[in-house]
Amino acid sequence: MKKVVTMALLCMAAVSSKAALFITNNTACPISMSIRGHDANHTGQCTLQSVQVTVGAGGSLAYNNVASLNTSPGWQGGLMAVTTGGPTVWGWDAIKYFAVSGGVFGGGLGSGCSSPTSVTFPSACGGATVTGTWTTVGSNTFIDFN
Repeated sequence: MKKVVTMALLCMAAVSSKAALFITNNTACPISMSIRGHDANHTGQCTLQSVQVTVGAGGSLAYNNVASLNTSPGWQGGLMAVTTGGPTVWGWDAIKYFAVSGGVFGGGLGSGCSSPTSVTFPSACGGATVTGTWTTVGSNTFIDFN
């Protein structure tokens, strides 16, 4: 039930946010990752890679657009993203996750830097596995860890 309510609230927010990124961690273990994207100045897929962020157990993160990451957490190499031209020019490409085993998954507007839209990996806390799923609804992107 919690997942359905969360998804409904995020979908309502997505209608007005235009190409936002929503990350939800429905596991009992924090998940660290970097976010990959591109913009008008960095047009190659996955040319922007964020500084590492951690989504706490049962937590979530939301970003309005690629420029939202300019200050926090920031892009590696001190790069700054712009959103000139709207979501047809910039977008979310992939997530690079760090766990017991690391990997990349995605499927955003520029998916050439990743192949699967869903991955399963061992939980860093031990025990069960974690499934990460990338879903695009309209121009908004939802990353869900279960």
